[in-house]
Amino acid sequence: MKLIFVRHGETEDNNKGLYCGWNDVELTEKGMMQAKKVCEKLKERKIDYIITSDLNRTMKTAEMINKYHHKKIILEKKLREMNFGLWEGLSYKEIKKKYAKELSGWEADWIDYAPPFGESVRHMYKRVTSSIDNIIAEYKDKNILIVSHAGCIRAILAYLIGNGIEDYWKYKIENCGITTIEMVDKLPVLIGLNQ
Repeated sequence: MKLIFVRHGETEDNNKGLYCGWNDVELTEKGMMQAKKVCEKLKERKIDYIITSDLNRTMKTAEMINKYHHKKIILEKKLREMNFGLWEGLSYKEIKKKYAKELSGWEADWIDYAPPFGESVRHMYKRVTSSIDNIIAEYKDKNILIVSHAGCIRAILAYLIGNGIEDYWKYKIENCGITTIEMVDKLPVLIGLNQ
């Protein structure tokens, strides 16, 4: 079994350095070009199923990759980015100005503190890892393309390859980078990161 992860293409929020979790933003022109490039890179790869977060930026990226594969795209809400609540669409500087106390709480406990009306990293981690456990159990011996978000892919790598949630920040996930994990005798093996 191979799990092929692709982060969505660039969005305007990415470009501006804004916190973007559940905000349903579109790909930029550059993001569309990134998706076209990753489509070409993956056209020869055997892909049995395509699963994507249900947000526009991931669905559009998945649709573009699907050009050569013609698979039914499966939407999975659990593969959404972390919900930043009231911090959605704001820069770090704006958050520091408007939510200084809450930001201090998050910086003191980045794992369990949740932004106002958002979710904690732990909550997102549990949501995403339960989804990946289900995918691994359901699609044994298949090649699965998963189009998701930086935080989700980071969480999955920390879970399958690293030492759990504490390793969450050890992975940088690029827009439209291809990350591949192969299951070898039920053990996850990282065979490519941000390709």
